[in-house]
Amino acid sequence: MNNTRKHQKSIEMENQTKIDRISNLPWDVLDIILVHLPLREAARTSVLSSKWRYKWTGLSQFVFDDKCIHSSMVDKAARWMEIMKIINKVQSSHSGPIEKFKLAAYCCPNQSDFDQWIAFLTKKGIKELIIQDFSFIKRFKLPSCVFCCPKLSCLELFGCIFKLPAFFKGFDCLKSLKLSQVFIVSDTLESLICNCPALERLTLLNIDHLAFVRIHNPNLKYLKLDSKFEDICFGYNPLLVSVDIRMIPMYGWTIPWRPEQGKVCNLIRVLGSFGGINRLCLYGQFLEVSFLYLKLCFILLIYFGQMLRINKII
Repeated sequence: MNNTRKHQKSIEMENQTKIDRISNLPWDVLDIILVHLPLREAARTSVLSSKWRYKWTGLSQFVFDDKCIHSSMVDKAARWMEIMKIINKVQSSHSGPIEKFKLAAYCCPNQSDFDQWIAFLTKKGIKELIIQDFSFIKRFKLPSCVFCCPKLSCLELFGCIFKLPAFFKGFDCLKSLKLSQVFIVSDTLESLICNCPALERLTLLNIDHLAFVRIHNPNLKYLKLDSKFEDICFGYNPLLVSVDIRMIPMYGWTIPWRPEQGKVCNLIRVLGSFGGINRLCLYGQFLEVSFLYLKLCFILLIYFGQMLRINKII
């Protein structure tokens, strides 16, 4: 009798060890596990069993970087074709939302394929759209569907032409905006910043055609600007605590005068806009003006010091 019970227990234990507990986990738990793997490794889980064949295509985050592509592949067009193989599988079988997409693999996208994929993402409720590293023959046009993403909280764009469509009402949830090597005119940038009421971080790097910069956003906390421009003006930014500006002069440019401008690059006007700022870094042409400003302050301190001494004697 004891032997029979022992045998039954051993069978039960053996059956329990054969249960695929990972496959039976809730999808939200599996999604958390898989998104922490490089996308190439997540795709390899398709060989585990029939249950896993398409699990990876339903991820909520897709990061296309150099880990997705074999290191021996150097042709930029061929690298994009490898990415498109993954994209096509995702588009054909994905269900549910996609919260994050990041492109950080040096490749050369086809414009129509790229537009189609971006349009697919906008229908999936994208929250983080990050395009960091790729190669186009010329600046690519940002699809207008990007401006129809009500849940977008993080937007990073590289090497595109940025124009606001007529229907654009703003990004209500956008907290972080980074533009790098982007073509955008001054008025468009000003309108974009003003129409992002939740914006906290703004980074502008090597912007094309940016003559005048006006920063006005009551929720902005962190600003980094490293680009060619002729003048900058700060509006109402009460929460701004960190400012990092490197100014590269635009030789040969003539910019229209605006009422808020005093002299071009009026450092005193800029510094007067900062109330509760904790960190301020100025580089480039700002330094030339900074030395004059500091020299003036030093002369004034000496003058007032002498006046106080005279008053004490009297």
